[in-house]
Amino acid sequence: MASDDNKYRQFQESLEHLQGQFYVLETNVPVEAQMDYFRFSEKVRKDDDRPAVETAIEILNDRETEITEREKKYAMTTLAISGDVKAYRALESYSQHPDENLKNWASMSLLQAKMTLESEFSEEKHIFISTGLGGKGNMLRFYVFFKSKDLKPFSPYQIQLIEKEIPFFVQEARGVVEEVKVFENYFHLIFLINIKSNIKDILEEAIIECNQYGDFIDRSFILTNVKVFDEDDIKKELEKNWP
Repeated sequence: MASDDNKYRQFQESLEHLQGQFYVLETNVPVEAQMDYFRFSEKVRKDDDRPAVETAIEILNDRETEITEREKKYAMTTLAISGDVKAYRALESYSQHPDENLKNWASMSLLQAKMTLESEFSEEKHIFISTGLGGKGNMLRFYVFFKSKDLKPFSPYQIQLIEKEIPFFVQEARGVVEEVKVFENYFHLIFLINIKSNIKDILEEAIIECNQYGDFIDRSFILTNVKVFDEDDIKKELEKNWP
């Protein structure tokens, strides 16, 4: 699976040893933005002069007064760490129609509020899994990039095989395929799958199955839960000589 194989194995091994309730952000928030949120959250937690929950809700819902972006972020974070049901409901309502520049912050605040509330009623360890592509429930979202062997164009029959067999193997592992797109000599797949699934083995088996009919897919592929490749990423990968 190219040079990221060791990182992926470490990721899988770390999940296997974790016990507790997993939380996955369902929206696509860049990892750095997630880390910014949690750093800010820690500062707010240490601040003894945080506003009351009612005051923070008023700031959050105020659409008329000129309130700074930082003030709204502070209000949302205050609500997220409060462990108050009213605070959670306020964040839930706001996240449905957030200010355009605060969408990511609203998503992060709502998730932290949920974790904080549920930790009040459970002794189980609560674990947040940070990925750029998010997920749903106990599933993470992945993007995987494949290319043809020797960069030869796919034939119509090969395209049909890819569109049928690759999603089939993911679905057999109880994954949810969101998108499969085939281009001249590469294709990608976006899917959701259980956090602890052995994704690498699933995809390798799918390639082996397709390659019984002409050995046309390169066995190396790029699997990531950080981002969807743009045109520059794709160009770079097509120019690489994968091992």
